[in-house]
Amino acid sequence: MSKRGLPALVAFGLVLFMLVAQMVVPVERASAAPVDLGPDGYFSTLGAGALPVVDKDNETPGIPQDGWANTRRIVFGKQGSTGTYGGASVSGGYRTLAKGAVASVPDANAFSQYGNQAYLKSATTSVAANEALLWADNTVTADFRFDTNATYSNSFDSATGSYQSNLATVSDAVGSANYSTFEQSLMRAAPVEGVCTAAQAVGCGSGSYTQQSDSVNDYRVFPLSGGDLNRFAGTTSGGVSSDGNLACSANTCANGASGSWLRSAYWLYANRAFYASRNGLPSNNSTIGTGLGLRPAVRLSLEHLLLSADSGDQSQNMSGDLRLTFAELGKQLSSWSASVVGAAGSRTLSLSGSSDLGSDLGWKVVDPVTFTVLGSGRTSAGGNMVLPESLMTSATTDYDLYVWGQEDGSATVGLTNRATEPVKMTITGWKVQVPPSYGIEVTGTTMGGLKAYKIGDYTDIVFDHTGALRSVKLETPAGLVSALLAAAGVAGGVGVDAGNPIAWVASHWLGYPTSPLSDDVTSAFSPYAGSLQLFARALAGDTASLGPVAGSLPAGTFSSPSTVVLPVSGPGLYLVVDDSQALGGSLPIIVGTRVFNPALDAGDGRMVDFADAGVKGKPRLGRASLKTSVLDVSKRVVNDAGMDGFDLGSQVEYEIALQVPDLSSFASLPYSSYVFALSDVADAGLTLPAASSVRVLMDVPSPDTDVTGTPGLSVGVSGQTVSVDGLKVLFAEDVSGRVANKASVPVGSLIRIRYSAVLNAGASLSAPGGGGLHPNVNTATLTRSRVAGVSPGWDDAGPGVESRSAVAHAYVFGLDLVKVDKDDTTRVLGGAGFEVSRDGQPLGFVQVGPGVYRLAVPGDVGVLSEVFSHTDGTLKLLGVEARALSLRETVAPSGYFKVPAFTVEVLPVWNTDASEVTLASYRTHGTSLAYVSQDGRAVMVADPAHSLANLPYTGGVGILILLVLAILFLVFAVRPYYLARRAEDKANTFG
Repeated sequence: MSKRGLPALVAFGLVLFMLVAQMVVPVERASAAPVDLGPDGYFSTLGAGALPVVDKDNETPGIPQDGWANTRRIVFGKQGSTGTYGGASVSGGYRTLAKGAVASVPDANAFSQYGNQAYLKSATTSVAANEALLWADNTVTADFRFDTNATYSNSFDSATGSYQSNLATVSDAVGSANYSTFEQSLMRAAPVEGVCTAAQAVGCGSGSYTQQSDSVNDYRVFPLSGGDLNRFAGTTSGGVSSDGNLACSANTCANGASGSWLRSAYWLYANRAFYASRNGLPSNNSTIGTGLGLRPAVRLSLEHLLLSADSGDQSQNMSGDLRLTFAELGKQLSSWSASVVGAAGSRTLSLSGSSDLGSDLGWKVVDPVTFTVLGSGRTSAGGNMVLPESLMTSATTDYDLYVWGQEDGSATVGLTNRATEPVKMTITGWKVQVPPSYGIEVTGTTMGGLKAYKIGDYTDIVFDHTGALRSVKLETPAGLVSALLAAAGVAGGVGVDAGNPIAWVASHWLGYPTSPLSDDVTSAFSPYAGSLQLFARALAGDTASLGPVAGSLPAGTFSSPSTVVLPVSGPGLYLVVDDSQALGGSLPIIVGTRVFNPALDAGDGRMVDFADAGVKGKPRLGRASLKTSVLDVSKRVVNDAGMDGFDLGSQVEYEIALQVPDLSSFASLPYSSYVFALSDVADAGLTLPAASSVRVLMDVPSPDTDVTGTPGLSVGVSGQTVSVDGLKVLFAEDVSGRVANKASVPVGSLIRIRYSAVLNAGASLSAPGGGGLHPNVNTATLTRSRVAGVSPGWDDAGPGVESRSAVAHAYVFGLDLVKVDKDDTTRVLGGAGFEVSRDGQPLGFVQVGPGVYRLAVPGDVGVLSEVFSHTDGTLKLLGVEARALSLRETVAPSGYFKVPAFTVEVLPVWNTDASEVTLASYRTHGTSLAYVSQDGRAVMVADPAHSLANLPYTGGVGILILLVLAILFLVFAVRPYYLARRAEDKANTFG
C-alpha cells in the first residue's frame, strides 16, 4: 500500500473506534434484599407436620413397613472414618422423620402388643416450625455401655452432680466430631424429651410410672426415644417382629454394633433401657450391656436452606440421594454473569462469577406460579448446567432464576454445601433478565430496629407518556384479608371491602386524592392520629398475622439522624414497624414503593413515582420519615412525606397537636378563669389562609371528628397569626362553678388544628454546601392555666398561666450552577441556555437578575421556559424543592459543544426528630461534565471547546462531525492515490 492511502485508513479506523466506543454501556448489578431464598426443592414440598417415613409406609403393595426405603436419603455430615468419633466409619446417610412443627407426645407406645403398660411409654421428640428431624441410616459408633458408672442406671442426665450418662456423653462427642462447623451451626441444640433425670445412683424404675422429663442439658445430636419409634416410624410391634423402618442397612449395623441405644427410660427396672436391634426389633437391655452404638438423630433448621438436590450433579432428579445447600447470610457474590446458550432441546445455563466462597456457582430455576424448583445445578466439576426445558413451557412466563456462590461440601469435612446469599433474576423467552431491587428511603432517628411487612400488592400498573406512574391498583395479599379487615374495623372503617380491604383503606385513608377526594387525604403523614395511623397501630399490634418479615434494618441504624434505604421484597404497600415504639420510638408507618418502568433508560430513572407526587398533599412513593409520639403541644408539616421541602407557590399543610390535660388538680379554679388557647405565628414568606379554612379536629368520639363549629370555640386569622380561643369547651366543663374534665373526653385525647399556608415569592430560601439554611418558620404557642409553679419545660406566661411553644419549618431550596471551560475551569462561560424539567414536566421561571431565576408562581407574568448563565458563568435557580431537576442545554456558548443532559438533586440532612434541616448538599447524575464544586456550594457544568479532543463528549452530533471529517480525509487521501494508480496502470498498458 502506498503512503498516500494511509491517512484515509487511519481516519476510517478512527471513525469505527468512536462508533464502537459509543456502544459500550456499563451494566450495574442490582442487589436484592432482604434475602429471598425461594423454595429448596424437597423440604418445601413437605407440608408442616409431615412425617415422611410414616406417610410412605406400605407404599409398595405387599411390602409392609417400607416407609424408610421409600423416603429420600440425605447425605449429611462426614463420610468414611477420617476425623470421626473413635475413627468409626460413617455412611453420611440420613432420612427425614418429620418436618415441623410437631409437638411432643407425652406417652407414645411402640410396644402396643404388650398392652397399655405405662412403663413402655415415653415422650417423643418435638420438632420446631421450619425444622426437620433427621435420623441416620446406620450406627456411627462402635458399641458402648449406656452407663459406665459402678451404680449403673437408666438415668440419661441429671442436675445432681451434673451427671451425664455415657450415651449422653457420646452424643455430645459425635455432635462435635462427625459434622462440619457449618453443619453444627444448622443443628439446634436443645433439651430432648422422654428421659430419666433422676440422680444416677437412683435411676427411674421400681415398677411405678412417672412421665419422663426433658433432659437437663442441651443436645445437638441425640438418640431417639422409644416413643419416637411409634410417632415417626409407625412402630407398634416392638419386641415381637422386625420393623424395616428401624433396621440398619442390610440388617447389619456399622462399626460392629448389633443395634442402637434409645434414650427412653425403662420404668420397670432402673438398670435397663430400650434399644433397636440391627434388624429393626425394639427391645430392652441392661444399661451395662454391650453391643449397642449410637444411631444419631438431629434437629436441622431449614431457615436458610437454599437447595436440596441430587448429591451427584445438583440436579432435580426424582430419585436418589439428596445433598443440601445452605446460605450463609452476609456472604455475597462480588461479580456474576448469566445467559442461556444452545438451541431448543439442548439449552444450558452459562454462568461465571466470583464470591466470598470462591468462583464456583450454584443455581436453580423456580416456577413463579407453583413455587416449585424445576431445575438446578452447579458450575463445579460434574455439575448440571442443563435447563429443564420440558418444564419451562411458556415463552412469556418470568421463571425465577437464583444464582449464588457455592463451596461444595466433602466426605471428610461434611457433605453439606455452603452458599452465599443468592441473587434473583428471571428467564423469559430464554433470555436472562435482572429484575430491579426495591427499597424505601427512611429518614429520622430511633434507637430501635425497623421491620417491614407487605400488606398490599400492586396490580394493573399504568404509566403516562413521560414514563411516570399514572395509576396502580392495590390487592390484598393472600392470607392477610382477615387481619387487614379487622384492623380497618378497629380504625373506624365502615363498609370496608371484605374481599379486598387494603384497596378500601387506600381509597379512603391513604392520602392519594381521588375524585371525589378521599376521606382522609392527610392521615398518611400525620404522626399523631388519623384513620390510617389507627389502622397501622392495629396491624403493628399483631405482626404475627402479617406473614414473614419482608425487610429489616437493625437497631442502631438510626441512632443519629440518617437517611437509609430499607430494602423490601418487591413492589407494593408496606407497614414499617419500629420495635422500640414503646420506648419512644417511631409510630408505625404505611408507605408504598416506587414502581419499576422497564421502558425507560437503565438506572435509577426506571423507578418512578406519580408525576404529581407531592402536589396538594399527595404522598411520595418509596420515602418515609420516622415519627415519634405527640407531646403536650407539637407541630409538624404533614405534607412533606419525601422530606424534600416545597416549591414556591406550594401549599404547606400544618398540624398542631395538643393533648387534653388532666384537670383533677384544678378543683379550686373557676371554669370562667381557666385558660387554654393557641396562637400560631408564621414568617412573612407564608401566606395564611382565611379563618374559615382552619379546621379543629379531635380523635373522640371517632377519628378526625371535626369540632371547628363547636359553640364557644373561635378561630381567627390576622396578618401572620392564627388564633384559636375557647379550646377548653372541647374537653372541660363547669361543675358547680369549677373546671373539670368531661367524662366523654379521656385525658390524653388529641386536639389537632389543621390549615394550609402558601409559600409566597418572599419565602426564605436555603442553599446547599454551606450557602445558608433559612427555613420558613411557624411557631405555635399554647397558653394554659396553672395552679402552682410553672411546669417543667414550660415558660412563665404571667400570673396563673404558663406557655410552651412548638416550631415547624418549611424549606424552599435554591441551586447554584457555574458554567466553565472543560479544559480550563478558571474560564467562565456566559450565555449558556437550559431547559429545566422535573419528572418529565418542564418548569417555568421568572428572571429576577442577571443569571438569577425564580420558579414561577401563579400570577407571574413573563414566565420563561429557558434560563441563561450570566457573563460570569453563574446561574441561580431559586424556589424549588429538593428533588432531582433535569437540565438540558439548549444553547451552548460560542465555540463550545453542549453538554449531555444531566440531573441535579439537593440532599437535605434532617436533625434527630426530622423537624429541621442541618445540612444540604448536591448530587449530580447523567454526565461527568456536571459535578459538585470542591467547596460543595455549586454545581460546575463544564462545556467542551470545539476541538478533536473534545468530539466524543458531544454524543451523536460529534460522531456525525467526525464521520464527515473522516470521509473528507478519505476522499482527499484516496483520490490522489487512485489517480496515481490509474496513471501507473495506463503506463504499464501502453508502454
